[in-house]
Amino acid sequence: MTLDHLALLQHGTASLAELLASADLAAPVPSCPGWSLADLGRHTGSVHLWAREALRGDRAPDEQPGPADDAAVPAFYADAAGLLLEALRTTPPTTPCWTLDRTDRTAASWSRRQAHEVTLHHHDATSALGEPAAIPAPVALDGVDEVLGLFLPRQVRLGRVTATDDVVHLTPAESGAVLPVGTGDLAAAPVGTVAGPAEALLLLLWRRITPSDDRVEIRGDRSAVAAVLDRPLTP
Repeated sequence: MTLDHLALLQHGTASLAELLASADLAAPVPSCPGWSLADLGRHTGSVHLWAREALRGDRAPDEQPGPADDAAVPAFYADAAGLLLEALRTTPPTTPCWTLDRTDRTAASWSRRQAHEVTLHHHDATSALGEPAAIPAPVALDGVDEVLGLFLPRQVRLGRVTATDDVVHLTPAESGAVLPVGTGDLAAAPVGTVAGPAEALLLLLWRRITPSDDRVEIRGDRSAVAAVLDRPLTP
């Protein structure tokens, strides 16, 4: 299934903007320790503006800080999301630009990356309010692919993850695919497997849940599986 990342981004930003406009901005976000909803909105809006700047050049842009005043965050986020969407709509997807993905230096990469950015943080925000938004299986599967194909290699390249020979296999219930996670020979025999819904596997890779969560089933060496996954596989 081919995802319309721009449509997904539009839906996600509208949902998060609506939540920020009505929720208690001081509410803590347990999945992002130390953050309030205001911090989450400030961060996500800043990332949207950063991505918008990346569309314009061939190098990583400077950070785009948000407002210090929490009360200004909802309007800031809505404006930032609107500016990003407008930039992506008016920039041909094949336009060359700087991206996080060395294999795709085009504007289309930012539609995908920002769609997943807001999907995850909208899930964080709704979870903080006790009603976690579901992440549809096709979106979660694409998000897992992004982590394994983009972020994990990048984390290794930047020295943020220590290489290990151990490999873990993920098996999303919706696809039945075998997805190796590791930093060495991915064809090596796995130390264990983790099966579950694609949403749960995505949340596991982003460290929103732990291997002990009852939404996933581990087979094999549980401690070795935990050691592979309990690392900064994502930023």
